[in-house]
Amino acid sequence: MDVFSHWLWGVLVTRKDVSWKVSGPMSVLPDLLAFVPSFVYSAMHGLERPAVDDTTVTLDFPAIAWDMYQYTHSAVVVTVGVLITWGLFARFGSSRLNSQFAEQHRSKPLKLAFLLWLPWYSNILLDIPTHTLQFFPTPVFYPLSDFGFDGTRWSDPIILVPNVLLLAGLWFYVKRKDRLQVGQQA
Repeated sequence: MDVFSHWLWGVLVTRKDVSWKVSGPMSVLPDLLAFVPSFVYSAMHGLERPAVDDTTVTLDFPAIAWDMYQYTHSAVVVTVGVLITWGLFARFGSSRLNSQFAEQHRSKPLKLAFLLWLPWYSNILLDIPTHTLQFFPTPVFYPLSDFGFDGTRWSDPIILVPNVLLLAGLWFYVKRKDRLQVGQQA
């Protein structure tokens, strides 16, 4: 899925619990960490950036892209991240991050850790059906398994159009609901 959609979905799934300043970046980090090193490597070695179309395959990118993608798109790896974050929040608190979370969650380290990583999980879940086996299949169980799902590319109109319509509709709904709640409180 495209980075912009990942951002909007990540902010949407945590919008009442986590500031967009945290959830937005967390929702696109899996892609940035996988592809920015690849672009840097390509630039340093004078390689042309591959054109991405229906014929593009994973091997068209430098190997570092796939190497990083396996880690950044693994629910196993992200779950380890949640557990480490939980331990850090429980031991040291999260005073710097506290203001980015809804007040009712601030004393719950496990909930904070999960909410912090939830946009990252959303990236993975959205990528599973929107990537093909030929172009960055989402390795959701890496390194335990190399299972991959042969989905439909997110750029295919059968995915792209419903994604845009669903995002627009959901964002319209939640913003309208927010305005109505503010109006009722006044």
